[in-house]
Amino acid sequence: MTTPLITDRTPPPLPPRLAELRRQLGARLREIRERQRLTQEQLGERAGVDRKTINRIENGLYSPRLDNLFHIADALDVPPQELFGTCSAPTNK
Repeated sequence: MTTPLITDRTPPPLPPRLAELRRQLGARLREIRERQRLTQEQLGERAGVDRKTINRIENGLYSPRLDNLFHIADALDVPPQELFGTCSAPTNK
């Protein structure tokens, strides 16, 4: 009988630029949500995603699916590009 391989499931660290873009997206999402006086739970219910997902996006810990961003934008009644309002374009450094 062979022993299954145990692999490290820790994801590799994000490149700094990607981490910064996630942080900016999360900050923008939080700003819009709070301006509308919604809790993470309320936004999650409106968007059809879990509260934890909203929390992880706002904290830059999660790379959301594009479809989820569209649902979140619809739930906030904003165009999707508004979620990226303060994000600057990536550079090829």
